Amino acid sequence: MDGAMHCQGQDPLTFGNPIRLTVKPKDVPATSPFLSILSPFKGDGPDICLAAGFSPEDKTMTLEGKNPKVLQTKDAPLVKSTKTYYYAGFSGDDIQKCKVDGENTEKTDDTSDIPDITEKPKSVTPLFCPTKAGTSSSEFINTGDPKMNSMNLLVTGLRILLAKCVAVNAMMTVKAFIF
Repeated sequence: MDGAMHCQGQDPLTFGNPIRLTVKPKDVPATSPFLSILSPFKGDGPDICLAAGFSPEDKTMTLEGKNPKVLQTKDAPLVKSTKTYYYAGFSGDDIQKCKVDGENTEKTDDTSDIPDITEKPKSVTPLFCPTKAGTSSSEFINTGDPKMNSMNLLVTGLRILLAKCVAVNAMMTVKAFIF
């Protein structure tokens, strides 16, 4: 037996159609969306048109490219803090132009501000920080090296242990002289 109890000749319980709850903000002025066409950073893939910061929810998005497509934004999620909606539309192909109720944007091929992630990072050098006494301390700050992070943790632990040993030793010495 599969653990569920069924009587002979009866169907399992059914609960009918699901209930859908839609929350819409009250008294929000109509705002135009901010549009962006997002392309894959590396490799091949479809473009995405992102419409953000618009209200009311029900708008029409037109994607122009090889295969034009018209989408409805009626299921756009709500951003609670700004009481506006956002919607990401895609057609599976390259998008040349994206329009949403009078606002439009075109795809640009400007990649001048994209960093080159294939470049190997430079070696990490220690940073010297001046202390209050005017001397310098050679602490490594945010190195990203797991061995160095473990070494810093070990040294900090040993410093705490030494401070506790000195404190307990001092208390025991004082106790020995008093009693």
